[in-house]
Amino acid sequence: MLYNNLAKPNGIYSDHSTLVAKAILDFIIVLIMASSMGKGCVFSFIPVAVLQGGMTALAVVLSAFMTDALLDNISLVGNILIFCVGINLVWPRTIKVANLLPALLAAIALTGIV
Repeated sequence: MLYNNLAKPNGIYSDHSTLVAKAILDFIIVLIMASSMGKGCVFSFIPVAVLQGGMTALAVVLSAFMTDALLDNISLVGNILIFCVGINLVWPRTIKVANLLPALLAAIALTGIV
């Protein structure tokens, strides 16, 4: 979901600034990790590039169907789910976030109804 929040402005609005800033931060973290864990950390860019590239490509394809109301509803539900993950970090196993993922589909369906 975090990748979705980064790929959305990149794919829909063609705003690459957030993705570039995250790439720079990831690079610095990988350098720090590589100093203690070895050079294998450098290859972690491959799954990240595939995931973020896929999300960006999906956002470009779906941009024609995304209205502002739909983006707002998906962002609201996504932010609530991220908040629930934070709650689980403070109080372990309080909320089963994976069981709440269908709420994203409900947000899409309710946007079409309302």
